[in-house]
Amino acid sequence: MSDKANVASLDNNAIYHEVSPNIILLLRFFNFLTFIMAVISFILCVVQGDGNETYYLLACNTVISCLVGIVVNWWYRSGDLGPEKFWYIFIVGAVIMFQCITTDIFVFHVLNEDSKNINPPSSVNRTTIFPAISVRPASTVKTFIDFADMH
Repeated sequence: MSDKANVASLDNNAIYHEVSPNIILLLRFFNFLTFIMAVISFILCVVQGDGNETYYLLACNTVISCLVGIVVNWWYRSGDLGPEKFWYIFIVGAVIMFQCITTDIFVFHVLNEDSKNINPPSSVNRTTIFPAISVRPASTVKTFIDFADMH
């Protein structure tokens, strides 16, 4: 009878979760780090935007990407994404971090005077253009046939 009593009782040391708490803690830290990088990138774009208006577009792009990350986290917390898909949040966060890093590099990349000229240096054209009259179709076809016979 004592075996039946042990089966019916609950074990207080049992773990009732689908994802390890360490992974959840790592996920929260990763989300916090992504948020900090996005805020820094947004602030840098807005501050530098008075010199170049395209930085405002980068700030909007950062905000939109963060909204995608927030929606994915919301889906995970509400159960729509599934507990085994926690890695998807890491991928979205890594993409947002990469975007923030490249945005910061772009904002602080200073062009020197030589690279501001987008026109390539002019080169002298050394090709000779022959008029269409000088090309004889019969000799051209004969040249192609002779070339094909040689190879």
